[in-house]
Amino acid sequence: MKELKANSPLIEGVSQYEVDFVIPLVGVDLPLGIDPFLLFKSRDPSLSKLHEIILSAFNQGIEMLLKGNTKEAEHLFAFPEVAEIGLGYAKKGKKGSGLGQFLSALIIETLKESPALLERGVRHIEEMQLVSLGIGPDRISDIAGNLLKEFLIEYTQDQSRLWGLPLVAGAPVEHIFDLKTYSWYDDYSDLPVSPIDGTPILLVPRRLVRTLPWINYDDFFRMEFSTYLRAKRVRGIVTKKASSLNASIVGKEKVVSVARKEVERIDRYVSAKEASAAGAQPTLDYLDLQQICPEAESLKDRLREVLTGAKEASVYQRLVLEILNYLFNPELIDGQLEVRTIDGTERRDIIFTNDSDNSFWDYLRTEHSGIFLMFETKNTQAIEMEHLNQTATYLGDRIGYVAFIATRYPIEEAQQRKIFSIYNDSSPNRKIILAFSDSDLEKMLDMKCVGEEPMRHVQKLYRTFRTSVQ
Repeated sequence: MKELKANSPLIEGVSQYEVDFVIPLVGVDLPLGIDPFLLFKSRDPSLSKLHEIILSAFNQGIEMLLKGNTKEAEHLFAFPEVAEIGLGYAKKGKKGSGLGQFLSALIIETLKESPALLERGVRHIEEMQLVSLGIGPDRISDIAGNLLKEFLIEYTQDQSRLWGLPLVAGAPVEHIFDLKTYSWYDDYSDLPVSPIDGTPILLVPRRLVRTLPWINYDDFFRMEFSTYLRAKRVRGIVTKKASSLNASIVGKEKVVSVARKEVERIDRYVSAKEASAAGAQPTLDYLDLQQICPEAESLKDRLREVLTGAKEASVYQRLVLEILNYLFNPELIDGQLEVRTIDGTERRDIIFTNDSDNSFWDYLRTEHSGIFLMFETKNTQAIEMEHLNQTATYLGDRIGYVAFIATRYPIEEAQQRKIFSIYNDSSPNRKIILAFSDSDLEKMLDMKCVGEEPMRHVQKLYRTFRTSVQ
């Protein structure tokens, strides 16, 4: 197999700034994990459904325990380390079958020692961190990764086709959870493989990873237990040298003991975390900030090199996708090219899912029914009226009522009047088409370079439209 240097990407040919997924690095333990809460809070129904499946599967295991079916529960709770996701991937690889048996036993022991939680079930699997000494953020990511393998396989295949990543036919993948039958199986799938040892790679959306889960033990201690312990003056919990209470100097076994009995404390904490869900954002610390400006300059250079005309229309389309990913991911996620309707009669150039908590993107989603955002790309000297009419026909209940057209040059006055006419003639559901040119893209790339939010430029285009239309 190929010898790669430490810190080099396991997947070559794509930039971390321009894709929807986390690219694992050689020999580097990225401090990241899958955070199920980011599924829970997602506006994308397909992602929030995955959280429901995770919870349902975990609570199915709890039901087995309540019925005395411990062996079945042990099998369901087998969550080995998911080496395929590459978070913390190292040259020697990882084997997780033993860890899966250990974690299964730990989960069952924890639940049996917490009758209140066993009876209540879990609202979030991250709650297991709060009632177990041995379950931390890494184990939560393992549990989620195991239960999401079917989704990750499909996602990896889609992203590989989108970015031209080579797929190896029949790569062996162990311990896949059947989301329909709640059982485990092994299979062979077409997946990218590590150039180091040939093991399969599963890609994880950037939108789903955090350094620490939004629900975590240290935060639970700070929010729920520090005041409680001072009030109770629980003997033996605080070390003699401690001048203040914090999770690092307090015996976790004492806190866990209380949490197992008083599940209402977990309920109160979890409700507070759900109420502040907008603060749960994916971690982006793994991005090399020193490369932000060189990446922006590279994209600008590539944009200038694309020739106008039909011959390079697909080149322009893909480059616009890369630029939008660079500018707006993980606010806009899962960008797809050439999205067709079921009957094949309509084709949209680029579709993003708007899963942002940002006030402007949130406004577009709620005001214009825009869980999806459509970007049409026109590698032409000028926008024709038929381009605008075609874009307008795509807008509606399925896709929302706001769309963007990326064009090489600023649109002319006649086309802008046509856009205004489309808006005025589409009452009561007004259709808004915002056009931006290469100069707008370069402006936003420059903003990203100096630490400004490119979304502000889009917001300015929107505000100009709304204040100009009659």
